[in-house]
Amino acid sequence: MNARHRPAGLAAATAAALGLAVACSRAAPAEHRLLVLDGIEITLADVEPYVAFFDSWLPEGGRKSKVLRALDDLLIPLRLAQRAYPAERAQLRARAEALCSVATNAYELEQQSQQVKDKRRSNLTRSTALLPVAMHVFDPSRVGAVSPPLELPHGWFVVGVFDLQPSPGLVMADYVDALQVGFVTHTSPQFMAWYLEQQQQLADKATFVHPDYEHAMPSWLRVPPRK
Repeated sequence: MNARHRPAGLAAATAAALGLAVACSRAAPAEHRLLVLDGIEITLADVEPYVAFFDSWLPEGGRKSKVLRALDDLLIPLRLAQRAYPAERAQLRARAEALCSVATNAYELEQQSQQVKDKRRSNLTRSTALLPVAMHVFDPSRVGAVSPPLELPHGWFVVGVFDLQPSPGLVMADYVDALQVGFVTHTSPQFMAWYLEQQQQLADKATFVHPDYEHAMPSWLRVPPRK
């Protein structure tokens, strides 16, 4: 009797295994989107370079707070500005690239940018520099060199590093002597005023937020209910 029932049991087990395999193959792929705001999509991969940079000098900080900083300090305003000012930004990038073509080191950048209005030489720390600038200038291999055009929400920066001064035992106190040359659509205060207007207009325009990062969104943005 057992011999007669054994093939049926084996067939049932095989069918169950096949059904499980099919179900697994049909499982939804991992969600790659972090935020969709007014049609603008920002993915988890988009924030990873910035989270990794924060991890390099703020290892004790939480991941969600780093995602929030990447979004609100850079990625959201950058994507909005790219959409609002494409022609202006293209022209500014061309000017930044032209400067890079004639300035091969920090001292040449200082000389070649004398006629550029928006520039500043100062000491920067990781926390005071704008995020793409900080990621560039605190690489020791960049000392003396000139950056390619670095894209920021309000335009493009070309940066030259004269000196990097590490602080023994306190990485947050490291600083660089750097020249920042800007090709911008707005001054920083003007851009912040524009971004605040955008926040008011788009506060209810998020159509998707990754469920694991609902508490990593800017406070001005209202998270849509889960479907």
